Amino acid sequence: MSPRVAVLTAMRDEGPHLLEWVAHLRALGTADILVWSNDCADGSDALLDRLAEAGALTHLRNVAPEGRTPQWAALKAAAAHPALAAADWIAHLDCDEFPNLRPPLATWADLIAAVEGADAVVLPWRLFGHAGHVGRPAAPTIAAFDRAIPAAAPFPPLARFFKTLYRRAGPFQKPGIHRPRQRPGALPRWVDGSGAPWPQALAADAGRILDWGRPPAHDLVQLNHYSLRSVEDFLMKRRRGLPNRTAKAVDLTYWVERNFNGTEDRSIARAIPAMEAERARLRAQPGVAAAEEACRDWHRRTFAEMLRDPATVKLLGRLVLARDSTPPPPEVARWLVGLYAAGTEG
Repeated sequence: MSPRVAVLTAMRDEGPHLLEWVAHLRALGTADILVWSNDCADGSDALLDRLAEAGALTHLRNVAPEGRTPQWAALKAAAAHPALAAADWIAHLDCDEFPNLRPPLATWADLIAAVEGADAVVLPWRLFGHAGHVGRPAAPTIAAFDRAIPAAAPFPPLARFFKTLYRRAGPFQKPGIHRPRQRPGALPRWVDGSGAPWPQALAADAGRILDWGRPPAHDLVQLNHYSLRSVEDFLMKRRRGLPNRTAKAVDLTYWVERNFNGTEDRSIARAIPAMEAERARLRAQPGVAAAEEACRDWHRRTFAEMLRDPATVKLLGRLVLARDSTPPPPEVARWLVGLYAAGTEG
């Protein structure tokens, strides 16, 4: 019997990308997708309702208490949800994060079988840039955006962040954004994205959310992170804000730290047929296609309105001019890593 995998997320105004993400996760064998939506203006909540009626996911409305971000409010609610209690393995993933399993692995069950005995699997980020797209492309995210940061780049720190697939029955208290909350004094059996044991110092450090100082490990799995997509998508993201850090600016700095296009990576392409087949099946469910098109129409109209604002147009021009970020040379990267490490440990 295949292990039961649950994925949870918080979401707002992700209508144009939602169906692809859900289809990709379901093609991987995700049994339960739990989505907490908040303050949707684009109709994503209606699309989520139609998908829930089709049995593709569970949709819950998220009301964040004052002082708590929507993502943390969703995580607190998720800890008590029956679907997580029934899961064997759990991951917290955003709508711009796509698990990329390496051949011959094709499903979560394959990955879990490859890391037998582990309590947690590191899902290492790979930052993908805009690949030259100014407007939103018609192609799916995992087909259109195929340019990324070099796999071994140690800087910026974001290049070494990760998410976690973890065993519910492991020594954990509750879900977290990048890694689950561990029980006090517990030492879970962690493995990296290649299935090798994670150093005990990293496993024991419950606050550690980046894997610096080690060679990249993604022989089994990589988490493709499309945090920008096109310039148009990025400006829409700026409009809605971030689910976990509502005060963080989504600006030119945010773009420059993530827009790496120097290396081609099409390794996820083999997952496209399964995703597209599942997406087509979901679109055929009652009301889904119409709800998705309503989301797309809202985004088109809203973006057109945004372009009447001179400040938005000025930022758009700067994003196009900034174009590609380049990782620093190795000696500069090592120096910067040392400075950052000293700052975070001090």
